[in-house]
Amino acid sequence: MLKISGVYSAALTPLKQDLSINQDLFLRHCQYLMRQGHDGLAIFGTTGEANSFSSQEKKDNLEFLLSNRIDPKVLIPGTGSSSLIDAIDMTKHAAKYKVRAVLLLPPYYYKNVSDEGIINYYRHIIERVGDNEFQYILYHIPQNTYVPINFKIIEILLKLYPNNVVGIKDSSGDSDRMLKTVKYFNNFAVFCGHDSLALNLCKRGGAGAITAGTNVCGRLLSFIIKNYKKETEIKNFVEMQKLLQQIREVITSHEPISLMKAYFSIADNLPDWNNVLPPLNKIDNPENDKLVLILKEHLKKIDQLIANS
Repeated sequence: MLKISGVYSAALTPLKQDLSINQDLFLRHCQYLMRQGHDGLAIFGTTGEANSFSSQEKKDNLEFLLSNRIDPKVLIPGTGSSSLIDAIDMTKHAAKYKVRAVLLLPPYYYKNVSDEGIINYYRHIIERVGDNEFQYILYHIPQNTYVPINFKIIEILLKLYPNNVVGIKDSSGDSDRMLKTVKYFNNFAVFCGHDSLALNLCKRGGAGAITAGTNVCGRLLSFIIKNYKKETEIKNFVEMQKLLQQIREVITSHEPISLMKAYFSIADNLPDWNNVLPPLNKIDNPENDKLVLILKEHLKKIDQLIANS
């Protein structure tokens, strides 16, 4: 039986004009996402611009969410870093607050590193945190890190830390690899990082999804994943999956973070939503941007589809 499963939103991180985290808007967004039916929130991941923030900013804002009644048991903070000391520090901080799990990138920057080197990185973190019950989800996103988490690495970490290493988020977009991971590793939670591939993965034993698109279409993906076993009873189920794919295509036709933030800036009528950290660039005049308007039209269809299911 999987130790963790469900649909988690890779939450955006709203910013102020001075590029500090807009805490009030961050809290409101997390509350909004939980109302959409998510099982939890993966904060400070790729979509949350995590690698552009300092460790202290991330720790302070995790504490802010917790102090404002966001349940630690719904949070999966990203704690990986190219700095081993920062990764240990961030993970210890998250473990102290007993969050649901952490999402842990491999060490990035150096290319063509050995499996042993990657395993040693994870060993240092897990052993320095020193909590036999604390859970880790590995983060496979080789198109960003250039450091793949292969089956040998997973196998060794599972032998060393069977209680700790409980799953992987696969954002490679390689559906075959995800399905092979499910088949090869028993009771290992494989999360899809690609919205429209999540359904097929879950049908084949996957754990669920941790995706960027759920910031805007979380209600739709959550409904699909939680109801796919009743697919034949839901008359417009195929239409729902088709809409999810269309939304994904729009989001990935541009840099996704700035596009989704631009959408929220007009949907919520809050200009601060349109702020992103360098090197990302915001979309100017989002109210007239073609992709933002197409996304808005797609998202209007979600509530009606679910109501008619």
